[in-house]
Amino acid sequence: MQENNEKEILVIGHCLANVYSRLKGIKAPPKMEICSRNVIQLPCPEMIYLGSSRREITKDQLETPNYRRFCRSLFEPFADMLEQFYQEGYSIKILGVPKSPSCGAQTTTIGGPAGRVSEFAHENVEGMGVFYEEIVQELEERGVFFEMCDA
Repeated sequence: MQENNEKEILVIGHCLANVYSRLKGIKAPPKMEICSRNVIQLPCPEMIYLGSSRREITKDQLETPNYRRFCRSLFEPFADMLEQFYQEGYSIKILGVPKSPSCGAQTTTIGGPAGRVSEFAHENVEGMGVFYEEIVQELEERGVFFEMCDA
């Protein structure tokens, strides 16, 4: 990661800068130094959609047309901004949240049985979360090139 690059826009998943938006009971992400960077903090789609007292959930459970539409509409104004920055010559780097069902860039979670359960089992797998899949699709449709990885 380049330090203090004036021509780079760093786009981060919401909980990378605000741990209070994370699912209760999971550990905080690695500390990031963002003070001297050009940062755009994305909104947390799960907190907005499901609330702060949400339960553990996996990508499979978020795979609905309604949630995808919600994610796309949530990202649209950010896509407008990023498209303009890109056209002005800025490089775009997007950091995901490892293992997130919405904001994972390289790893996400799957599993979790439907219906009433006494234990919640899931697994971490390679892949992208729902929100980040929508981000990729939107930026690719606009011709915006970017780099993406988990923090």
